[in-house]
Amino acid sequence: MYYGTYHRNLDVKGRLLIPSKLADELGQEVYVVRGHEGCLAIYDPAGFEKLMAHYMAMDFEDPEARAKMRMAASSAHPTKIDSVGRVLLGKQLLEDYGIDEAVTLIGVFDHLEVWDQAAYARYQLANGFAYDAPRRSRS
Repeated sequence: MYYGTYHRNLDVKGRLLIPSKLADELGQEVYVVRGHEGCLAIYDPAGFEKLMAHYMAMDFEDPEARAKMRMAASSAHPTKIDSVGRVLLGKQLLEDYGIDEAVTLIGVFDHLEVWDQAAYARYQLANGFAYDAPRRSRS
């Protein structure tokens, strides 16, 4: 399970240094895919297989499902964590998502997300209420 928040800077080749504890849990091979709300997602092989099974179970005849399937599958980028603990994110995905050098890496249970630091700060401001709001009873 992945959790926590880490601030990092990408190197000139678009590589992200994964914290050693997380890199050990991920293993050597990872998959980088388009995430949601403007981030990239990093999955270990088992998590990636589960994600792809989710998309494959969708109805290809449904235009919205078909678009999601295409975006997920076409963005999938298998890569390896190098001996230093870096993962190459891919310049095209970084450009597509407007992710600059300064990034925020967060753990989201079964995967990691890579956000442009400023974009994640805006996301937190806009969505922090969802975590802080008290639960309402259903009477």
